[in-house]
Amino acid sequence: QIPPSPPPKPPCAGARGPSAAAIIGAEDEDFENDIEPTPEEQNSQFQSLELLRQHPLSLMAFLQHVVLQFDSCPVLCYLHVDMLRRMNPKEGRKQFLEFCHLFLDKAGLLRVPIPHHVQFELERTRPELLSEETQRRFLQDIQNFQEPEISRQLEDFRSRRLMGMTPGEQELSELEWSRTRDPSGCESREKQLAEQLLARLEEMQPPNPLKSSPTLPPSSLIFGAIVTYMKFLGVRTKAGDAKKSKSNFFRKKV
Repeated sequence: QIPPSPPPKPPCAGARGPSAAAIIGAEDEDFENDIEPTPEEQNSQFQSLELLRQHPLSLMAFLQHVVLQFDSCPVLCYLHVDMLRRMNPKEGRKQFLEFCHLFLDKAGLLRVPIPHHVQFELERTRPELLSEETQRRFLQDIQNFQEPEISRQLEDFRSRRLMGMTPGEQELSELEWSRTRDPSGCESREKQLAEQLLARLEEMQPPNPLKSSPTLPPSSLIFGAIVTYMKFLGVRTKAGDAKKSKSNFFRKKV
């Protein structure tokens, strides 16, 4: 007769089976995966273009990303609408005509999609004959019409930034360091760093923009639109650009 097997020995005090460790590890991993979005992403100014406008360096990093990856016309149109809406009425009406030639006309070099009712009205009425109220309403509608594409571009930027694949990270880190060391000088330092990114973007332009793809806007025109808005935010540019007025940008290109 075979003797019965001895009962299993109880585990030593304080011992933990491998299954318990695996379960706890899995629970910790699930908990970490549930934390979304991350604190860095949630507090980031890259959540909307309205927030970016208040941070020239972050805006410049985003614009450089868009120029390299996407059609930059929607975001440039949005920013130039913002610039027009903050001008005094007389200057705003003057620049509205140039804005239409560049972004809204069917032959506009930076043409963007616009609402049907705006297109219909512009085809039957000359832009300068529209009332100030109508112009402002159209600008708001045009800006709203660009938001879905801009949101998609911002989402792509945030995703790539988490992987360390976006421009300007060194400058953004330097700004954070400056903020802790000298909070009072942070604003001027941010504009200086934004100027560095702007100069870097200029270096990326092809040596002969006239030979660029006929299906894409001239790179010099895109860069000029960026320079115009960054100057509006107080970012200094090269001496040659600094002598040009806002209106010269439109008139030279149209």
